Amino acid sequence: MYQEQTVLGHLTDVLRRRRSYALSCFVLVLAATALVTFTTTPVYRARAVVQIEQPSGFILRTDFFGAGLAHTIPQEQAELLETYPYKLLVDSLVTIAEHQGIQLAHYGHSDKIRHLFEKELCNNPGALDLQSCVLTRAARLEGRNPQVPKRERDMEQEIRARLIEDTGLIELFGEAHSPRRAQDAANAAAICMVWQNEQVRKEEARYTVRFIRQQLDAPDGVRAQLARVDEQLASFKRQKAFLHADEEMRALLSQMVEVSTRRWQGVLRLTDLRQRLAATRERLGQEPSTLVSPTIYENPTVQEIKKQLVSAEAELLSLQAQFTDEHPRVQSALARVEGLRERLRGEASRIESVQRMPNPVHQELYKNAALLSADIIGQEAQQRAMEEILQDLQQRMLAVPELEKQLTQLLRQRQVLEKQYLLLMEKLQEAELTEAVQLGNTRVVELAQLPGERVKPRRILNLLMGSVLGALLAIGFALLMEQLDRRLPSASLAARWLEAPLLGSIPSLRDGALTPALTEIAAVEAFRHLRTAIRLAAMEQTLRVLMVASPSTGDGKTFIARHLAVSMAQSGQRTVLIDADLRAPMQHRLENLPPSPGLTDLLRGENTLEQCLRASNVAGLWLIPAGADTPNPTELLESMRMQELLTQMRERCDMVILDAPPMESVADARVLALYSDAVLLVVRPGATPREPALHAVEMLRTLPNTRLLGIVANRVPLSASNHLPYPPATRRKPS
Repeated sequence: MYQEQTVLGHLTDVLRRRRSYALSCFVLVLAATALVTFTTTPVYRARAVVQIEQPSGFILRTDFFGAGLAHTIPQEQAELLETYPYKLLVDSLVTIAEHQGIQLAHYGHSDKIRHLFEKELCNNPGALDLQSCVLTRAARLEGRNPQVPKRERDMEQEIRARLIEDTGLIELFGEAHSPRRAQDAANAAAICMVWQNEQVRKEEARYTVRFIRQQLDAPDGVRAQLARVDEQLASFKRQKAFLHADEEMRALLSQMVEVSTRRWQGVLRLTDLRQRLAATRERLGQEPSTLVSPTIYENPTVQEIKKQLVSAEAELLSLQAQFTDEHPRVQSALARVEGLRERLRGEASRIESVQRMPNPVHQELYKNAALLSADIIGQEAQQRAMEEILQDLQQRMLAVPELEKQLTQLLRQRQVLEKQYLLLMEKLQEAELTEAVQLGNTRVVELAQLPGERVKPRRILNLLMGSVLGALLAIGFALLMEQLDRRLPSASLAARWLEAPLLGSIPSLRDGALTPALTEIAAVEAFRHLRTAIRLAAMEQTLRVLMVASPSTGDGKTFIARHLAVSMAQSGQRTVLIDADLRAPMQHRLENLPPSPGLTDLLRGENTLEQCLRASNVAGLWLIPAGADTPNPTELLESMRMQELLTQMRERCDMVILDAPPMESVADARVLALYSDAVLLVVRPGATPREPALHAVEMLRTLPNTRLLGIVANRVPLSASNHLPYPPATRRKPS
């Protein structure tokens, strides 16, 4: 808290001392703000609202206005509304409406907006590019070349857009110097936005239809590719008779099991037939035969029928391995086998009826043997057919993975093409519907009304901001001047920077610094405070010789030394004031005395102390003037006579005050500081430079046995001085 008060106090002190600069800066800024505010042409603002719905489905976008206006995302649309092409179209619409007297506030529906652009704005209703037609007509109405684009700074209105988050609503603001122009600008922005969106969607739909038809109907398009894949798939199924790997494997395994079962049954039957044939032949060999006649087995016709029967049965087994019993080919093979068997039985009956055997048993055995032989031949042929069928099934099972790979590739290719085809057909229908309907996804929610109040300039706000800015600039300018000013700013800051106590502040005098005796109460009290502070400082250490010096010329060290000596003499102290500034003496003028004899004459031995010591107009105060001019003042001050003089003065008086020369000019003050008990440094706030003051303090602190008693601020403004006049006490008379 103390630090804050210190900073605030420092700032207040700076502003007080630099108040003229700060006040001038504040007034200039405020005046400039007021001038700009009250001379600026007023600006009016109108507001319209449109809504953008997010598009659904597949849309191929095209850049219609050269700035990406085909994008319908509300955020992007709001940003694109502030581009030059859009502003130029709005300006052209406002210009045509102004010349033709069109009330744009009546065009809030899509049908009216479409009619406005297609029938009223463009002189050529059949024009394909309505935007160029509108821009050209506006340029001709303004009397400028349509080929030269209008500069944005020449437009009489300003268009701004703001998106309302999470709503899809866009606020359109039109600003102009007239209320009607601002209203037309906002409404034109909304109308152009709806019309452009509809045109963009229509153009997108038309482009989409062309693109999809090209993708479908091209020689290498989706439809042709799908047809080729269908033909390849059908040819594969016809040639390979392959549908699916799992189904094919199950079918092949089922066929292998069935054929293996029949083969095993055939083996058992063949074994039985061979055993029966052997037994029959054995019995046939035992039967006598008296007649030699051809047997049924040896008949050529029977032999031919048996061969055909064996071939037909083998073919039947092969077909049964591939197809079911209801298959037409299987049914045809079964019928053929039954027909051949019927012919064989008929031929055997005919031969038997024509050639009767003398031994019927022999004939019967012979017949049975022939039949068994035929059955054995047929069964062997059937077994060989089954072996071939099993080998074929094994080969087909080994070929299933490769066939499955080929079929999978064809099916996958057809599936991809089919999806592309269906998607393109669906989007083609959507695009054709969009092109036919001609609707956009933007609509006008609210048209702008005629604004009644201006929005710029805001006079009260501008004046407040100008006041704040002026105050800040004034403070900054005051601080800048403070930094640029290398003088000690105030008494308190001088004490802080020099790291020395402030013993007193002497106010400025109206009578001047050469006044022999002070009459102002504030100045008298200030020296009394200074005298008291010196006495308090002398309580810790004996103080008989006090040197009064200053960092530079003009600080008032002669004035301080004179009146400090007067104040001490008035307090009853025997005081001697020695004018040790041998180069520019001033003390003798305050007493109207000649400078010689004085200190230089005394140090050279030309005069005695009694001759040089002069009584002043103040009781208890004596003066030793500077004396005659001398070419070597520093050597005189360093002499033993100076030390002896000061020793003698310590014995004869209570206080010796040395009026020393400025410390930055010569080495005299440094010499005198060695002989003094303490040094009082006089500074003048607002006049004494900082560097000489700091150098003087550092120099005094480097001297051995030298004590810097403190500093005295001279010519301080009375308002900044702590010494206020207090009325003298009056003693009441007893009644």
